Amino acid sequence: MYIMINMKDNTKNTAQRSKILRFFIVVSFLSFLIFNLIYSQTVSPIYFQMINNNKKAVVSLLEKIKTFPEFQKILEMNKNIYGKTVEEETFRQENEKKLIIDNLEQKLRINPKARDILYSLYQLYLAEGDIDRAGEYLRRAKEVDPSVN
Repeated sequence: MYIMINMKDNTKNTAQRSKILRFFIVVSFLSFLIFNLIYSQTVSPIYFQMINNNKKAVVSLLEKIKTFPEFQKILEMNKNIYGKTVEEETFRQENEKKLIIDNLEQKLRINPKARDILYSLYQLYLAEGDIDRAGEYLRRAKEVDPSVN
């Protein structure tokens, strides 16, 4: 009799656990469904700007997706629509930074101990993520002026 009561209690516990588990699965699924419905209806404003032929929106998008594998394909597609200027505008900041670096390095050849130029090159290369080259310019700037941080 004890074994039968124990088996009934065990069966009741299993049934309750099963109901609780099903409840959490249903709630999780409904939450996921509602979340997806809400966010699928939210369309980025940049999409509407792009379909209205807003070149600035396209350039803004291209600047943000440069590291994506599909970037080149999207760039070519938009070059066909807007011309080569879309590529120039997309890479304008990098090209300007390269010109500044070239200009500073040319001035550094004239005066290799120019602390401000060395420090500026340190900051520019650091911003580009070239830590080794940035460190070299910082070291050289500190040789000229030890108070440089």
